Amino acid sequence: MPVVATLLFGSLARSDSAEGSDTDLLMIDLDQETRHVSVGHLSLFLYPWSQLKADAQAGDLFVCHLAREAKPLIDPNGYLPKLQEAFAFKPSYRDDIERATDFAWFLVKFGDELNPSLLLKRALWCIRTILIARSAELRTPVFAPERLADLTRSAAARKLLGQRRRPHSEATVRSALLEFLLHEPRPNRPLQSLGRNDFVERFIASNNEVALQTLKQEVESRTGYLR
Repeated sequence: MPVVATLLFGSLARSDSAEGSDTDLLMIDLDQETRHVSVGHLSLFLYPWSQLKADAQAGDLFVCHLAREAKPLIDPNGYLPKLQEAFAFKPSYRDDIERATDFAWFLVKFGDELNPSLLLKRALWCIRTILIARSAELRTPVFAPERLADLTRSAAARKLLGQRRRPHSEATVRSALLEFLLHEPRPNRPLQSLGRNDFVERFIASNNEVALQTLKQEVESRTGYLR
């Protein structure tokens, strides 16, 4: 596993970290291994260069974040500048918005299936993804939660973004997410009327990896508990 670069991104790279902020590191390798490990406040991502370059050319939002805000810790061969040069915006981020919107409505309706901590993380992912995607469509991508809060008319979503490190009840998170969605442009189909299986089928059809991984994670957690 030849690691050729290590990049710092997120709040520490932006210099707007606070108590409890994660240290987000991306390690670039020349193999095809992808991995994500979280230990305490350290979040470590391992990505192959070939995938990062392809995702940059495809306008991926995660790579956009890296290209715009990452700082090199170890990068003797200049992989970060190469990534920045390769990045090109998509013509539209509608697919990203729709996947996050699908999952957000699922959480509003069925979020009581998740533990409160996981529910909060996934609700924030939905809100941030939608707002980041909308800012990327304007070619002015925003990633800092405090700045993203300025992009929504939902007071509850702004509060959730500002207090994201505090515990919140399931009801508070689902209510804030619902208010946020009601302030967003309505989807083409009435997602609030879908049943649980309808959402799962929609996640599979749209390759909604975050939603599918979350459902798998919760099932495995409950199975482990029952054992």
